[in-house]
Amino acid sequence: MDTRDLIIQNSFVLFLQKGIKEVSINEIIKSCGLSKGAFYYHFESKEMVYMEVLNRFFFSYFKKQNVFYSAEIPFTEKLERFERSFLDPYQEIAGLLKLDQLTSYFRFLFQAASTYDEIRHRVNKHFYRKGYYLYQIIEIAKKEGEIKGDIDSEIAARQLLNMIIGLTILDGIYTLESIKKNIHTVIFNYYSLIKETSQDGK
Repeated sequence: MDTRDLIIQNSFVLFLQKGIKEVSINEIIKSCGLSKGAFYYHFESKEMVYMEVLNRFFFSYFKKQNVFYSAEIPFTEKLERFERSFLDPYQEIAGLLKLDQLTSYFRFLFQAASTYDEIRHRVNKHFYRKGYYLYQIIEIAKKEGEIKGDIDSEIAARQLLNMIIGLTILDGIYTLESIKKNIHTVIFNYYSLIKETSQDGK
């Protein structure tokens, strides 16, 4: 790990443990075993580190969203891939923090969004993209006869995304396994409500 990445990673852990306002540059330097010169070679301020932490441990995950619009991929598999794209970052973060719950991570994100308009805008933009992805795969599933044709795709996408986000935040106080289990249950329970059925009800 190079020095810049070390600073970003250690700062992330400190910010989650204490909050950005409570962490000093000296604490970051000490946790990394660096000199002040080494720190300031890479970052001019704590705020710059904070933004890089957000980019690395929040926004970079957004770019990893794999889009699978192809009609050749079943709707259920698209849902499973969406589920994994939502959960994989939390797995990495939990491993880094050596914790099995993510309360501090969500607190960190809320603090960032409430403090910086730019961050709030980027968060909103991300979830819009997530919702649009769901909208697209629901539209394709309707055309393929995988789900009911009279479903309002926009409302369905919004409902599903809101349930996933809500569960993620609520279950963040519990374990990562709890988050995984409950999100999977919500996604596929919702699917059971909107899937197309044959005339014999199967």
